[in-house]
Formats: sequence, C-alpha cells, structure tokens
Amino acid sequence: MKIIDRLLVVTLSILCTFTYAADFDATIELSDPIELSLPVSGVIKTLDVVAGQYVKQGEKMMTLDQIPFQAAKAHAESRVAVQQTLLVESTRDFSNRQELYDRTVLSTVRLENAELKVKRDEAFLKSAEAQLAVANYDLSYSRLSAPFDALVLSVFVNQGQSINNAIESKTQIVLVKRGIYLARFTISAEAYNGLQIGRSVTVNTQGNSYQGSISSIVSEQVGAEGGQHRSYLIDAAFSSDKQLFLIGDKASVHLD
Repeated sequence: MKIIDRLLVVTLSILCTFTYAADFDATIELSDPIELSLPVSGVIKTLDVVAGQYVKQGEKMMTLDQIPFQAAKAHAESRVAVQQTLLVESTRDFSNRQELYDRTVLSTVRLENAELKVKRDEAFLKSAEAQLAVANYDLSYSRLSAPFDALVLSVFVNQGQSINNAIESKTQIVLVKRGIYLARFTISAEAYNGLQIGRSVTVNTQGNSYQGSISSIVSEQVGAEGGQHRSYLIDAAFSSDKQLFLIGDKASVHLD
C-alpha cells in the first residue's frame, strides 16, 4: 500500500511539473502602444513621419510653427534684461541714500521708499525670469521627437493643422518600441498553477528561440458547455533587434 501511495505521489508530481512546464501555442503581438502629444498649442509646420515608419530615438517627428514661440522667448528675454537694469539702478540709488541717511542728511521715509523700490524691482525680475522659463518650456515642447527607437503605429494629425491643447489634449502620434514583442497565449485555470509576472519563458518562432518573461496576466471567464470556465490570457515579452515580426505570427511559449 505504501508503495502504491508513493507511486501516486510521484505520478502527480510529474504531471504537475509537466503542466507547469508545458509549451503553449501563441501569437505575436506588438508591445503596448505609447500615445504621444505636444503639451502646447500651435500650427503644425512639418510632419515627418507616417504610420508604419521606423524612427530612431531623438528623431524629429513633428514641429509646430516656431515664429510665435521664438517671439515669446525674445519678449521674455527683453523683459528680463529691462528688469535687471532697473534693479541695478534701484540698488545703486538705495546705496547712495543709505550713505546720506548715515550722515543724517536724508529722512527715514525717503530711505524706506528707496528700499521698497529695490524689493519691487527684485519681484519684477523674478516674474520676468519665470515668464522666460515658460517661454523656453513652450519652445522646447513645440517639437515632438521619438523618445526611443520605435515603430510609428498611428498618426492622427496633418501638416498645416492647428492644435489647441488649451481646450483638449488629444493623441497625435502612437508609437510602439522597436524590437520589443509580445507572445500572447491562453492557459486554463488548471495549467495556471500560480504563474507569476516575471517568470522566465522561451519563445520559439520562425525557427529561432528568444528568452523572455511573463509581463501580463489577465483572468477571463470563458463560456462553454456546462457553464463558465476561468482561463488566463498571458503576455510574454521578448526582444529581437534583428528579426522583424508581424502581428499574428505563430509562436510557442515554453515556461522555463
């Protein structure tokens, strides 16, 4: 009897291990899309990408008309220059009045007025510098560049189009990271067996093998004869810099 029990334990252990390390049919999907938009408003001067195009990190994709942004920066710079000059003058005047006050030639009221003017000019200078910082920010974000090597999935704008993000910010370009793919497959609740994100896998497709890991697990209720059954939709992320894959390509995933 003990021998039979041991055989049952060994058999169940083998079956569990087999289930947990099985191969699953999968399809290739692109990595999660990244939606991009400019945080500033303006007219699109140049649009340098189309859907299906590959771009490198830092490559320019879209530029707004630069005239209003450059004009705003020039205006802010002139304000800073003026306020710096006024602060120098008011500081010098206060210093002169301080000397006269020390010699009891100047009244306290006139000295205090000079000091207040210095403080006012300091505040005006800070305001001008803040305006310049905003102008520089707007100018820097009037161009949209690729944040990483990517495939352009969708483009929702056209050259010459006016965008107004003050009213509503809308997605303008959608990217997916180049060389990052998902092998998507479904497993039953019985085969799930506590599978966790980060679990190492081997993705086999087009005669090659790629190391990857589980990146997403979504529980699903599937209708079938006899009622609802739970299954899990699994995404295994892997990378391939040289080989390009298409959505729907066949693959198999081995749980390492």
